[in-house]
Amino acid sequence: MTNREFGFRYDGEPVVSYVRDGAPEAPGEPLDEEMFVFVMGPYTAFDAEYAFEDADQLASKFAEDPLFDPERHRVDGEPSYEAVLDDLCERLREEIGVRAFLATDVPIPTEHRAEPNEEGMSVLDQSVVFAAVSDAVVFVFTEGGLTTGVGSEVGSILGEFHLRRRNDEPVRKPPERFRVFESDGFGSASIDEVPSTYGVDLVRFDSEEKLTDEVRQFLVGLRRNDPDRPLPVFNEYVD
Repeated sequence: MTNREFGFRYDGEPVVSYVRDGAPEAPGEPLDEEMFVFVMGPYTAFDAEYAFEDADQLASKFAEDPLFDPERHRVDGEPSYEAVLDDLCERLREEIGVRAFLATDVPIPTEHRAEPNEEGMSVLDQSVVFAAVSDAVVFVFTEGGLTTGVGSEVGSILGEFHLRRRNDEPVRKPPERFRVFESDGFGSASIDEVPSTYGVDLVRFDSEEKLTDEVRQFLVGLRRNDPDRPLPVFNEYVD
């Protein structure tokens, strides 16, 4: 594995060491035993009770969704979209052979979850540093996730790598290492503008199988080495 410290540290240790320790390994024959794929998306499922007073009269308070099943996707007994993303990571590990992981897999606490005498790291800072040390970053959005504010969050992360068009600062991570996957029924103007604003591709899907296949194509494409167009994992800051 190439050096991926990039100056990112937590509690005196390189952040990539925590990612390596926390990201589950791929079983069987891996595509690359140290190809890290950071999967991002909403962790909370959309519940109609958040928005409608009469939600209890609906046949289901959860949106019909190609990925989210409120009976199957649960955390601590409650419906959770985090379980959808965890399922995707498991499929990517088993079917493609990469070390796909969520932020919650990495043993670095957020500021909210840190113990009184423990250093925490903000959710946004975690997203940025985990993305920086990963080979690929996958964003997933469907109707079943609570996506309030996701446009600004995605923009904040991509902006940290200087990907916004007409930004004169050096690009810190190539846009080709990011991809947004959006279900056919999902709608967000800010997410739909990611390709034109940041140069990051957006791919639509209509089923779990289609999503897995599209992510597979993305990752296999990244594995192809093009000596004429190298894609660094991260371009370090130079004083």
